[in-house]
Amino acid sequence: MSATFPTTRARLHARPRLRGTAPTPLRGGAGASSRTARAALAHHLAEVDPLAGVDLDVTERTWERVGQVGGADLWLITWPPGTSTGWHDHGAASGAFVVLRGSLTEYVWTGVATATTLGPHVVREFGGNHIHDVVGTGDVTAVSLHAYAPSLDAMTRYEVVRGRLQVTSVEKRGEVW
Repeated sequence: MSATFPTTRARLHARPRLRGTAPTPLRGGAGASSRTARAALAHHLAEVDPLAGVDLDVTERTWERVGQVGGADLWLITWPPGTSTGWHDHGAASGAFVVLRGSLTEYVWTGVATATTLGPHVVREFGGNHIHDVVGTGDVTAVSLHAYAPSLDAMTRYEVVRGRLQVTSVEKRGEVW
């Protein structure tokens, strides 16, 4: 699947072609939610240059809620090389994200970990059953824009113990982020 989204105001007319990765198999109607999230990314990128004002000299992963579009929360995340989310899900939310700068490696848990490296303009969609760990890779600070629908209200954290995922905590909006 591919789509065309601008990544900066200067590129609004060039509209780079974005490559999409195959979404995780979706269950329970999550397909519509991930499409809502993807549409929110496109709308936001058409209106805003998310890279304007981003501090690329940060030493830790940073995240900021930058708005809500069409029922989806939007978050801008900055990833110095080597920073990671750790294993987590997004509660009831489905989502999509696009790499705006640098590269990210996404490890997806399906009983085993599989990895995909995503570069600029690559869009990744996922359903509410998606468990992953995302890592900033490469030599430069990466930046990505994420959309979650319905709104991101909780995230479950996991760790791998003897080849299986175990829940370590559940974070709720307003507590940690």
